[in-house]
Amino acid sequence: MSTEGQSQPLPIGGVISLGWKAFARTPWLFIGFTLLGLVLSFISQWLQDLASDGFEGDGTPFGWILLFLVGLTLNIIVSLWMNIGLFRGAWLSLEGTRPSWKDFTRWDGLAMRRLFLMALLLLGVNVLILVIAGLSGALLSLIRFELSALPLLAGMLVILYVAVTQIFHLPLVVARAEAPLQAFQSGRRVVDPQFFRLLGFGVLMMLIGLVGLLIVGVGVLVAAPVVACSLVAAYQHLYGRDNLSGFLKAD
Repeated sequence: MSTEGQSQPLPIGGVISLGWKAFARTPWLFIGFTLLGLVLSFISQWLQDLASDGFEGDGTPFGWILLFLVGLTLNIIVSLWMNIGLFRGAWLSLEGTRPSWKDFTRWDGLAMRRLFLMALLLLGVNVLILVIAGLSGALLSLIRFELSALPLLAGMLVILYVAVTQIFHLPLVVARAEAPLQAFQSGRRVVDPQFFRLLGFGVLMMLIGLVGLLIVGVGVLVAAPVVACSLVAAYQHLYGRDNLSGFLKAD
């Protein structure tokens, strides 16, 4: 395993193989936790859809607004909790330990807060890129309409760059307890030297997830944990196994 700052090429096939082995160490716990997270996500989405349907009536009753906010809040909390749970389970399994159900489900408010702030930063960066691209396109359209597409294309490429360089944002803020801006810089510093290799790895992760969705939908119960385990294996190869936040310890 390398430490941060080293530029050893990421062995894509090797980390995916490690990810599969980590999942296979305790597959039913990974599947069960993923299923629980998806059910809770569906419930939160159902609440939001129910509230949205209520908006179509006359007026906008306070109750529908409150219900929508409850569903949205639940959705965010479940997403943070689920991602950190899968990450913790994957880390333990890659260490050769069989994670327990408690390892997956344990609440970690500090890690969730850091991950939430990181998500807000990434959302803000992407929105800013789109706004700049949109305004630039509007200005260029005054010169020649066809030129308006160039800033949008450039914006899409920048968003792709951000997505690839921030592929390890979760372990950076959870395991290393880095602040959002620090994690953003760490992602760029380590991923930039082998950007296209990480781009290929990210595409493979997306394909695994897509195949999981296509297999009657239930394949995602396997695909999501395998992707999580593979991402952690790749992270450990590039950044090392340091657990600076103590996120593996029970409260």
